[in-house]
Amino acid sequence: MRGWSPLFQAGWITAGLLAGTAILLLAARHRHPSWRLAAAGAGTALLTASCVGLRDPLASMTQYTAGLMVLGQVVPPFLLLAMPMTTNRRPAHVAGWARDPGVAAALFGGLAIATGLPSILDRSLANALFSAPLGLLDLLAGLLFWGQLMPGSRVIRHNPLAGAYALLGSLPMTVVAVVWMTAPRVLYAPYLDVLCRWDLTPLEDQHWAGFVMLVAGLPLQVVGTWLLVAAPAKPPPPLTGPAKSP
Repeated sequence: MRGWSPLFQAGWITAGLLAGTAILLLAARHRHPSWRLAAAGAGTALLTASCVGLRDPLASMTQYTAGLMVLGQVVPPFLLLAMPMTTNRRPAHVAGWARDPGVAAALFGGLAIATGLPSILDRSLANALFSAPLGLLDLLAGLLFWGQLMPGSRVIRHNPLAGAYALLGSLPMTVVAVVWMTAPRVLYAPYLDVLCRWDLTPLEDQHWAGFVMLVAGLPLQVVGTWLLVAAPAKPPPPLTGPAKSP
């Protein structure tokens, strides 16, 4: 891909790996209030930064994708890790569909596939749907999916099963990212005539958007790989709510 140096690419990859490592570190120390405060600070900072990318969705596909991916892929685990461990029984409405792994996976993967469908929106709809509505839906999907993996909210108790769940859940977005990176033409009509602010062509902008999407999935893949092959197989203490774990 042209436009930015290999050093810039390495910086993005490093950031993705560090984010995954930070999530694992915070999860291991989740019971300490100071670490939950650190998670809250990181989540708030990332949430604020993601809003910058969503402010002008048609200015650059790369910038918009970065904002959307940070909001849906990186912010949720930090926000979940900022929540204290619960000891009381959860209300039934919280323990229903919102804690169902199947619902979370369907929304998380389905949203990634829907986002990757080319030419489904014309320019008149792009400004209305690409910013706040899609961003909020992505954040909700991320919270539900990451909630299956984080201490204090996870329903899947066995670590290897949770790891496989995470890695399988990351596949749809990875496929979309590879398609964006390798497509020989611009797939999205609203970006055909966009003059990118970094002096990239629309096709180069799309290729870099795919790269950003691929890197944004690294934290989930790091956590999933750890749970699958490195974390103790012994399940964590079960939640006290009425939901049953798989």
